[in-house]
Amino acid sequence: MTFFLIVKVSLIQPFDHWVKLFDADREPREASGTHVVFRHPVIGEQAAVFGVRTQSPRLVHDMMYHPEVRAMIEASGLVVGSEQIIVCEAVD
Repeated sequence: MTFFLIVKVSLIQPFDHWVKLFDADREPREASGTHVVFRHPVIGEQAAVFGVRTQSPRLVHDMMYHPEVRAMIEASGLVVGSEQIIVCEAVD
């Protein structure tokens, strides 16, 4: 079963700073089975929203909190703990 997740996160850095580091992490994300569909700034907020397809919704949450990547995620400007995740079952 495939899931589609919409994730909104608060940022303490500009979107352009965050998205460079987010995009640079594509290979490990895809190796885990998580594929980004879109990522955009939230108009009027210091925030970003992105959509991913994955077999495991929990994986997206766990990747943000994994000790090996936590420092890189925080350096990107993402406020860990600010994430709002909507999980949808994808119809293939």
